[in-house]
Amino acid sequence: MILLNDFYFIVQQVPVIGSVQARIAINKSHKILEGHFPGQPIVPGVCMMQIILEIMELNTRKRVDLVAADTIKFLSLIDPVRNPEIEVSITYYEENGQFLITANLFADTVTFFKLKATLKIV
Repeated sequence: MILLNDFYFIVQQVPVIGSVQARIAINKSHKILEGHFPGQPIVPGVCMMQIILEIMELNTRKRVDLVAADTIKFLSLIDPVRNPEIEVSITYYEENGQFLITANLFADTVTFFKLKATLKIV
């Protein structure tokens, strides 16, 4: 886990076979945010993607690599000052050594990120 318990922390999670719902807190003082962007910090897209991968690994207890992304949509900026906590929703199923996932990052009525992807189990 690269970002867990440093860049973000899990506040609550509800894993069920085939899905996980989690609330995470972003560390608004993290060094990554100092450079992205000075005076107006936003969560980088690569961090959004990494959060999804880490939560998948944590909940399935399997290491994964992204092999294909059918849909990646960055819909709104995550400002960790205005949105110190965000929700993570992932649904998935396993097929032929891979997970097919649909994931969202959101807060209230604002969706920040959507992903539909294939993750290889390694």
